Amino acid sequence: MNARSCHACKVRPEPGPVEIRTNGGHFMNNLKWISLSLSYLLISSTAMAFSFSHLQGESRREYRSPQGLAELCVIPKKLPGGLYKNGDIEKENELCSYDFYTNMGICPKYSSTNPAILLLKPNAKYSKPAIDASDCNVEKMDVKTEAKFKQSITCSHTPSILAYYQVSRLLGNVGRVPVAVIRTMDMRTHGKLVKKANDFLAGIDDPIRASWRRFAEYYRAPRLYPLVFDGTQSQIYGALSDNVKNEEKYTEVSGVGDYDSRYQRFVRQRPFQLVASSQSVPQIVGSSAFTAVAQTVLQMKDVSDMVVLDTLLNQQDRIGNIHYKFYWYFINPQTGKLERSKSDAKLSNGDIKVPEDESKNMAGKSAVLLKEMVLKDNDCGVAKTNMMRQVSALEKIRHMSYQTYRRFVDFEKTLAAPATKDYFMIEMLFSPDDYKDMVKNAAFIKQVLTAKCQSGELKFDVDIENYIPGATQPPRSCL
Repeated sequence: MNARSCHACKVRPEPGPVEIRTNGGHFMNNLKWISLSLSYLLISSTAMAFSFSHLQGESRREYRSPQGLAELCVIPKKLPGGLYKNGDIEKENELCSYDFYTNMGICPKYSSTNPAILLLKPNAKYSKPAIDASDCNVEKMDVKTEAKFKQSITCSHTPSILAYYQVSRLLGNVGRVPVAVIRTMDMRTHGKLVKKANDFLAGIDDPIRASWRRFAEYYRAPRLYPLVFDGTQSQIYGALSDNVKNEEKYTEVSGVGDYDSRYQRFVRQRPFQLVASSQSVPQIVGSSAFTAVAQTVLQMKDVSDMVVLDTLLNQQDRIGNIHYKFYWYFINPQTGKLERSKSDAKLSNGDIKVPEDESKNMAGKSAVLLKEMVLKDNDCGVAKTNMMRQVSALEKIRHMSYQTYRRFVDFEKTLAAPATKDYFMIEMLFSPDDYKDMVKNAAFIKQVLTAKCQSGELKFDVDIENYIPGATQPPRSCL
């Protein structure tokens, strides 16, 4: 979240893609790990308090705090069929290699209403002890933020961060959501960071200072906050997510203006208006050539994917938190297939500066430099106000990716299975109400999209690979 108040937060009481399959088989036959079902949940007098003693995930790693407490990092299991990159699996393991006490500096974040902890990579200029001993004014320090550790406080909700990563992959890597794992931290370690933040922000009267004061208040009665503190009331828990670097604000999608009317502004922006247009992509662009339509097609897909994902997961705080990174898309002259590669292009005073070596490498190819959407801020969801539904964004969509549509329909079918509910409650830390909301949202999305598909109102024309010369359209079904 950005540095502003979350006024309307609804908070309940306290190398290429790889398809992952659990043990190589079907989901319903591969849930032996749920033999104890929800045994990791302990019922307290106020709400469900988490005990991580039975949560194994795909892997589980322990770290010892200076006070002798065993902290945990758990890589959640995966539902079958998700489109995970090799880099996703590597990043999960990297996140769980970060030790708060040896290889990563830890600092409170001063630039967000979410009182997160930043994991900073030590270097020759700033050692870990130097980072930890500093006042944590990270903007003045020459260090890289590798990850963010967030809890269910202010507008943030741990299950939202975890679910966005996994569900995005189930839908085909929509939104390019950062990898996230489950992490705990000794309360005594975290409490020192809370104090550091409050000391640094002393005398400042703004929402950021208020959020850190709230965390200090939580410490006075941790048993009242089971969504933040574990059942032993000795650790905080939350999601540890990869920190995306070198991204830019995607203001042409969000628009710029008043916070309270941000969603109304979003649906008036040209990118959404194109997604809501009755015209076909070639009619909109005036061409069907790959290099002519590529950016429009990719942007339209990203916007419609975002609307589906945010409607499904009750996102409250997306607009203003949309980013992009530059990537080259090109047709390999040897294979005729579409490929993509990272770019170090930068936006400077409204102009795109492309490194000379990249321009030379792309010369002679059918290549275009495109903005890929990145949904990096996903903490204010699942148990929050569904802002996409408030502006009827889904009902206005008339273009989307057939691959996203197909994957969503298949995913929605699994939600009635008890095993799927157990998965989200165990691996994603959902409450029963969290899951109930997601099921209702999924049924609504399916009803809207299938009706549009059957009437012919929904156009499946934003899969960029379909604009490669010689591409053939696969068979399509609405159900």
